[in-house]
Amino acid sequence: MADGPGSESNGGFPYDLGAFDLDGTVLRRDLTITPATVKAFEALRRRGMRLVVATGRRFEGAYEHAEKLGFGGDDPVVCYGGSMVRRMNGETLLHRKIPRDVSLEVLEWAAERGLHARVFTDGGIIISPETSAAMKHVSYREPDVRIVESPARWLREDATEDPTKLVIVDHPRDVPRWLGEAKDAFAGRLHVTRSLPHYVEVGGLLGTKSEGLKFLCERWGIEPGRTLAFGDADNDIDMLRFAGCGVAVGPMDGEVRAAADRVAPPVHEDGVARFVGELVGEEV
Repeated sequence: MADGPGSESNGGFPYDLGAFDLDGTVLRRDLTITPATVKAFEALRRRGMRLVVATGRRFEGAYEHAEKLGFGGDDPVVCYGGSMVRRMNGETLLHRKIPRDVSLEVLEWAAERGLHARVFTDGGIIISPETSAAMKHVSYREPDVRIVESPARWLREDATEDPTKLVIVDHPRDVPRWLGEAKDAFAGRLHVTRSLPHYVEVGGLLGTKSEGLKFLCERWGIEPGRTLAFGDADNDIDMLRFAGCGVAVGPMDGEVRAAADRVAPPVHEDGVARFVGELVGEEV
């Protein structure tokens, strides 16, 4: 659809815009998307809904999965946890970066604690040397990953642009030991949230999925109350609260559940497809 005002009634259907997290919501652990999920997206499009992927992944990592879900051309993807909105054709609509001074603080904070850090810029990833957590949980198969001894030094001396997103990686059992401390240390300056059990994302205060969704609502003239959002993790909480109907895809922790209006079965049970099937009144 071309840019323009959203439908006030949409033929009686209650939603004009649907936002979908990828990992753990429509994307299974083995990185597959089921035919039922694809059919669910098609069913919503037939009812006039605009759909968007809203993911913590960078654009390059989101593209192939969005394509399988039927996105292409002018369709936007909310990526980097909300710090960027970019069309599938590569046109950037919104790009919020993290100021260099506070980015350096985060990287130095992580280094002092022996944590693996990753710096995401538009088109590249700078990472610290391997830790046991990084070796177990993070893949380095991307061609544009560069390992440096000190990401903080790299950012201070060699970087040509400010980061889009920062990530700290640790064993899932150990993240709770320092996550609260990190949130406190950067409160009021950065948005610190857990996206995967081993993955803590750090972005600007406006680098959130809800802000990315708000940007599109304003661009398309859609009331937030006519949005539908699906997510399963901490970095989806603000989006679930923003949407007219936030759907938590199980299993989820208590805070994610509390932020949602409805609950859907887990991704391995095709929770999104089952929810959409009930919503549209047909089998998908």
